[in-house]
Amino acid sequence: MQDENVKVTAALVHHPPVVPSFGYRFDASDRSIVISGDTAPSDNLIKLAQGADVLVHDALFVPGVDRLVARVPNAAALKQSIMSHHTTAEDAGRVAQAAGVEVLVLSHLVPPDDPSITEQMWIDAARMHFRGPVIVGKDLLEI
Repeated sequence: MQDENVKVTAALVHHPPVVPSFGYRFDASDRSIVISGDTAPSDNLIKLAQGADVLVHDALFVPGVDRLVARVPNAAALKQSIMSHHTTAEDAGRVAQAAGVEVLVLSHLVPPDDPSITEQMWIDAARMHFRGPVIVGKDLLEI
């Protein structure tokens, strides 16, 4: 889709069992923003995000997922499901670095409510592979 203000491009991403699942790129005259959607690491997303100003990427934190699934009876199946269609914060950093984006925003955090995971822990995980600025997304955040 394109009009006089923005061009929107979509790419298939990997989010089983939801098929198809998409990531989106918004190019305006002054910036480009890519939103991963829910996805495991995706070469299509890396291609879509090439050179973007901002990549908003879903992220999970494995120790937090382990604590989350330990509280439910179907722990093994739940962990397998979560891991199959989300991206670790470390891998979100890899995707951002490979795409050459300027800023990485971690969003749709899994788990969203683990008080032992600090904002700095999310940032440090992504910074293992991404050299640019990392922001932990919050509702109503403006960048």
